[in-house]
Amino acid sequence: MYSRDTVREVAAANDIVQVLGATIELKNAGPDRLKGLCPFHREKTPSFVVSRARQSYHCFGCGKGGDVFSFVMEHEGLTFVEALRRLADRAGIRLPAMTEGDSRAEALRSQLLGFGKFARGFFQEELQHPARGRAGREYLEGRKLREDTVARFGLGFVPEGWRHLLDAAKRKGFSEKVLEASGMFKQGDRGGYYDFFRNRLMFPVRDVSGNVVAFGGRDLGDSPAKYINSPETSIYKKSRVLYGLHEARDALREKKQALLVEGYFDLLRCFDAGIENVVASCGTALTPEQASLIGRYVREVVIVYDGDAAGVAAAIKAAGTLTAAGLTVRAMALPDNQDPDDYIRDHGAEAFLSLVTAASDFVTFHVRMSADRTRTIEGRTEVAQELFATLREVDDSPRLDEYLKRAAEELGLHNKWNIRREYEKFLRRGAAWKAVSPAPQAQEAAPLNQDDCDFVWALLNNAELLARAREKLAEIPLPPGALSEVLHLLFTESGVVLSRQLPSEEARRLYSAAAASEGPAAGSPEELVEKRVNRLGKDWLRKQSADLQEAIRQAERSNDQAKLVELSLQKMKILRQIEQVGAM
Repeated sequence: MYSRDTVREVAAANDIVQVLGATIELKNAGPDRLKGLCPFHREKTPSFVVSRARQSYHCFGCGKGGDVFSFVMEHEGLTFVEALRRLADRAGIRLPAMTEGDSRAEALRSQLLGFGKFARGFFQEELQHPARGRAGREYLEGRKLREDTVARFGLGFVPEGWRHLLDAAKRKGFSEKVLEASGMFKQGDRGGYYDFFRNRLMFPVRDVSGNVVAFGGRDLGDSPAKYINSPETSIYKKSRVLYGLHEARDALREKKQALLVEGYFDLLRCFDAGIENVVASCGTALTPEQASLIGRYVREVVIVYDGDAAGVAAAIKAAGTLTAAGLTVRAMALPDNQDPDDYIRDHGAEAFLSLVTAASDFVTFHVRMSADRTRTIEGRTEVAQELFATLREVDDSPRLDEYLKRAAEELGLHNKWNIRREYEKFLRRGAAWKAVSPAPQAQEAAPLNQDDCDFVWALLNNAELLARAREKLAEIPLPPGALSEVLHLLFTESGVVLSRQLPSEEARRLYSAAAASEGPAAGSPEELVEKRVNRLGKDWLRKQSADLQEAIRQAERSNDQAKLVELSLQKMKILRQIEQVGAM
């Protein structure tokens, strides 16, 4: 792994306020503190605090906290080494070569990312080959995408054949282990491997960091599977990746809205037309993890799936998943069963965006797209129950009231209180109807010991008190736990503490909470530190007294009078010390 000095150099070059401020809207909350909405759980009132002086963050809602490295790791799903590299690149720092002690998993991950980059380049070269790439180029010409769009997304081609990529990868020196782990090859009945993709237009799938982690392929022959994707690997979990997110990040933050489409060409057509706040689920059902990923960048999503029956059904399901993630959701179905690719080609970007602007809230969309069922009482009841399953994820009372009112209007119920009563019955029944899977919520953190938090806060904000506590506690072995770990680091380190220096998650959470805290509501820091240091000293003396008492019992059982006198004198001395501490 990289040296401690290297880690500190990278940390010092990346101000946490600037790094986090590129993702989260932060507002001043004091001389040293900034506040914003936590990116790790849904909330309406900001509880996410960043400390400029301590270069740390803490959410008082979900309990997540740490330094600039832990934020990048958590927010972008990176390992520590990847986060370090990312921040080093940001600061223009050249990292030394990795040591032999690096883990095997990290080494394989690095090699797989290297293979993804190589494969993308190989497919791009094949697309441009005068003979082998002709079918791919002709197909793209028919799609009428601009060359810069094709280049930006790294589209490529693999011709018909069994070993084009395999032979090229072996010539490049990739090991059998990496090739097997990449998921880009299949094993034959007689052993050996062959290419997973053949005669297909290739779409590199990148993670949010821009690494190529997978590929999609569009058949250009007569395969019954028009689109296939490479299988999951150690670097690719399809439930956690959205096509185009890396390219769309800046536009998402600027527009504060995401357009969610289904397919590769739907997204490419939008970008080609200058609409860049778009991500794609690539034909698979939207997952809670993907919804949570979108929620890191925007609070509103407009679903623009295909206008056919399958697209509408998928849009209704996606609306529930996004609502469960705490997002505001609107949805639309394009006319004549068109998809975004077709519609923009036929009518242009301006007409498409006008439909996006007019898109309905998801309740209206759901009811109107279920018009064939709402002609009967039974059908209306069924649609209402489906809506209830989604609405139970809405934790904002005014929004919920508005959605129920809208549902009543769309279902033709003249008394809106009837639907409110039915909704409450639904909740009481325990939601017997099948509901969408809710987005993963941050587990409620175990409550912090507030005394510990206030104590650490006082030490962090007063060098004299820190020195006094260090001196008084120097000879006292502290009990194991988060406080002990934090105090040990504060007593031995100078300057900014990195959360990764603390051995346990509890200690990291205690430190980040104290660094982000405004301090106790009452009492001076001096008084707080004196009381806590005395308490720690008294706890240690009491433990010694208890140990001596056990030793006295042993001496009594063995009738060792000399030992008994010695131990009794020691205990009396300890008891006098406890009294003195108590009087302080």
